[in-house]
Amino acid sequence: MNLSIHTLPGLALSASPAQSGAESAMGLWESVSYGLSWFFGNLAPAAIWVPVALAICLAFFGYYWHCLQPRPHTLEWISMAMARSRPRHMTLTLRRHPLQCKDALPMLLITVVYAATAFFRLGDTDVPQTYTVFQDDTSYTFSFSQPVTVDKLSFYTTLGDGTYRVEWSTDNGRHWEGVTLEQPYNSLLKWEVMDLTQPGEDGEEAPGPVTAELWRISAGSVNRYEGLWLAELALWNHGEALVPQSVSAGGEALFDESDVWAMKATYLNSSYFDEIYHPRTALEHLNNIYPYEVSHPPLGKLIIAAGISLFGMTPFGWRFMGTLFGVLMLPILYVFLKNLFGKTPVAVCGTCLFAFDFMHLVQTRIATIDTYGVFFILVSYYFMYRWLTVPAGTGLRRSVPSLFLCGLFWGIGCASKWTVVYAGAGLALLWLLGLIFKGREWRRLAAAQPEDGAQAPPIPAFRTHVTGTVALSVVFFIAIPLCIYAAAYIPYATAAAARDGTQATFQSLLDIVWDNQVFMLTYHQGVHTPHPYESYWYQWIFDGRPILYYRDLDYSASLGIKSLFASFNNPLVSWGGLLAFFAVLIQTIRRKSGKGLFILIAILSQFLPWLPIGRILFAYHYFPTILFLVFAIAYLMNHMFARRRQGYRLAVYGFTGCAVGLYALFYPALTGLYMPVWYSQAFLRWLPSWPL
Repeated sequence: MNLSIHTLPGLALSASPAQSGAESAMGLWESVSYGLSWFFGNLAPAAIWVPVALAICLAFFGYYWHCLQPRPHTLEWISMAMARSRPRHMTLTLRRHPLQCKDALPMLLITVVYAATAFFRLGDTDVPQTYTVFQDDTSYTFSFSQPVTVDKLSFYTTLGDGTYRVEWSTDNGRHWEGVTLEQPYNSLLKWEVMDLTQPGEDGEEAPGPVTAELWRISAGSVNRYEGLWLAELALWNHGEALVPQSVSAGGEALFDESDVWAMKATYLNSSYFDEIYHPRTALEHLNNIYPYEVSHPPLGKLIIAAGISLFGMTPFGWRFMGTLFGVLMLPILYVFLKNLFGKTPVAVCGTCLFAFDFMHLVQTRIATIDTYGVFFILVSYYFMYRWLTVPAGTGLRRSVPSLFLCGLFWGIGCASKWTVVYAGAGLALLWLLGLIFKGREWRRLAAAQPEDGAQAPPIPAFRTHVTGTVALSVVFFIAIPLCIYAAAYIPYATAAAARDGTQATFQSLLDIVWDNQVFMLTYHQGVHTPHPYESYWYQWIFDGRPILYYRDLDYSASLGIKSLFASFNNPLVSWGGLLAFFAVLIQTIRRKSGKGLFILIAILSQFLPWLPIGRILFAYHYFPTILFLVFAIAYLMNHMFARRRQGYRLAVYGFTGCAVGLYALFYPALTGLYMPVWYSQAFLRWLPSWPL
């Protein structure tokens, strides 16, 4: 019936309102029914762990609210009632708790343990490193001492997009036959394989196993000025590598690393997901080539280039800096939590929750730029907190270092990825509220100061303090970040000058910066092509739709094992953080908590900007929000330790231990380790929407 209505619109127009309403209700019910049947029809045995995890989260929060109640058989309820009746004033003039010697060991231990899990099987260091550059007229011949039979070709792509032509001759070069090897923009830095025994994708007849002595490779089409960069060309016969005995001058690099030839691309020896863009851009910067990918600011790719300079153009090299930054987040987070709450157990547990969150591991092991954004967001908020802890009535000089470092790292973050700009909204609000609340404290201190000033040094005028702070903030948060941002584009300017045969100038740099901002804005507004793993904010908060980065199912049928990894959150951190957000919101209102206000502003500044965005989004956009949801959970843990009710250690350490246990359970699905298919079905695929 629905088909006839869509096919004949006249029927739909003549239908009565009652009929239309009934049909709409029927269509809605069919959609809901289909969704429910799909959901329950695709449940795996691992779904049993969902209520267990929810029970842990609810038990943790139930215990938290229990801790806030007066102790039975005591008069504590009187003091709590009196405290609630006293007027409270919100303040952001927070206290900074110092780090202690006893913090060194747990901070170091968490960092080392996480680093070991993060760098484990990060990527190969022995992929092809030498390249042959093809232009339109480039051609190389190679030969064997006798005819060889070839059933597969594999080749390691590097830079440029276009095609190659691999040909063979059976009559000493008089006639040639061949196949086309494609190197598109989205298939770089990886092993590609052509099976000569299989027909082509466009229906071309398979050439079959080819037997020949004389071969050649030529450029087919070259689409960019830097040409086509090919690292290795490997010939195979039933899995045996065939290395030519003779190669024409200039083509030796095509066959000089046969010890690392591969017939299959894996995450260990090749790029995956957006690694086809960012490491490529880093290599282009290292070779003074104008980059292909210009949809993000340059600094994140320049940081990736530092790892490539250290370890070569290898998967380990282009992933190293991101993983290192992921490790460095942990001691910074530990110090932040200790400064904020003053309790070593809270700093330990909060750092563990973030260290062993799934997304923290997966996102810092892939060579994309999100890691650098989150790192600089964390550091800039840390220094904003330190600025807020400078007591009212203090000279401006004590505020300068924290304010400067906050603006500096925020500027570096903006030059790495635009999402750091969202953090700037939260920083600006904290800065404004900090001045307002400090002004109130300032007036109180000035009113309490003796008129003759004999017993205490005079307090500087608040108006002078505000004027100086505003002037410095313009420099630290506008001028310096703009300079950093523009300086990050210097590689663009030098590469453009080298390409065009001109000189790089300050004006050309400014033109490139401006043009790129216009391009980035229009580009991101136009990203609407559907993606199988796209997700939106209402899915992020429930951990509903991970993004699958890698999957190898070649052995699933024969051996019952598979390899994959996806980016999503530790369910206890995600679901617990969501509950903690609302608990902190309630406590901030009830208690006029400055710490709670700080955390709420940090969370909302990273989350709210995504709500109106219409382009396709992915789970990793929730990464910065998860960082501050950990602060919300730590806020509750701090209250538990302050109240010291019976069982508080079990609640805090138990929740943290369960989160660490889930990290260990899911570790194979976060790092690509081969695992039995039954293991995934029994323990990992909690929801049908999880591609595990």
